[in-house]
Amino acid sequence: MQLIGMLDSPYVRRVAISLQLLGVRFEHRSLSVFRTFAQFQQINPVVKAPSLVCDDGKVLMDSTLILEYAEALAAPRKSLMPADVRELQHTLHMIGLSLACGSCDWRSKRAAPPSARSRPSADRRRPADVPTTQWEEETSRLDAMSAAHAKASR
Repeated sequence: MQLIGMLDSPYVRRVAISLQLLGVRFEHRSLSVFRTFAQFQQINPVVKAPSLVCDDGKVLMDSTLILEYAEALAAPRKSLMPADVRELQHTLHMIGLSLACGSCDWRSKRAAPPSARSRPSADRRRPADVPTTQWEEETSRLDAMSAAHAKASR
């Protein structure tokens, strides 16, 4: 499978980190919807990032739909979401806030419960069943990938 899109997009990063955590193998192709529009359009005529080119050639788009597919591939051994309905509700609420404000961290600090306000922002976006160190390692690895792609495209 190929994940298409720039890692500076919170939606592409969300998918890349989630695929890693689920153990779903993929290749990342760092294409911009702006700078490499024609190349992106050849893969996905809608030119929407992230796009996931599945092993059979079918293209999925939208991070939520891609993650639904990824969880189906990883099931039943792994899931990004907690099984408990109250924990699920809280997790979905926090993901919604994170996606709505992107990198506007101050907004999520206001909305977060007091117990979460002192934790680093990356930890608040971490799925409940993923250890903090694993989340930080994946985030750091993707930061390094993103920096390498940015340097290569200059």
